[in-house]
Amino acid sequence: MYWYLIPVGLLVLLDEWLKYIGLQRLPQEGSLVDPGIIAFAIHKNLGVAFDIPFRLEFIILVSILIGLGLIHIAYKNLRTHPDITLSTGIIILGALGNLYDRVVYGFTVDYIILFSRSAINLSDVVIVVGVVMLLLSSRRTRKQKRIHADEPIV
Repeated sequence: MYWYLIPVGLLVLLDEWLKYIGLQRLPQEGSLVDPGIIAFAIHKNLGVAFDIPFRLEFIILVSILIGLGLIHIAYKNLRTHPDITLSTGIIILGALGNLYDRVVYGFTVDYIILFSRSAINLSDVVIVVGVVMLLLSSRRTRKQKRIHADEPIV
């Protein structure tokens, strides 16, 4: 099951390559006249999600603390709930892509502009997929615990 992390890691590496190429070749988001539903341009996200502004040092510190928490969750569930471990691993890989941007460039590089409003990258997509998987895995785990709690003791 954990072999799924290999293609996810490769996707994050592809994302970093696209960001590097995009910084050299794509126009800045503000220069687009009518981007439509989807456009490719550089958006420099200096904050966190939705461009909420925070100091870079604070973002990096919080990212590291959240990453350590996710590593703890993954390790704690390694044997009993591998789907939770896989989900947290996917989130961590996506977050590492964006953390790398913050350390190297001082901002997160977004290059997919949706509906002239939202700017994302592949690492963001990886994080969202991981979060959805984690929520579904956690829900399944809670249901299983309830079913086992209702079983009579023999």
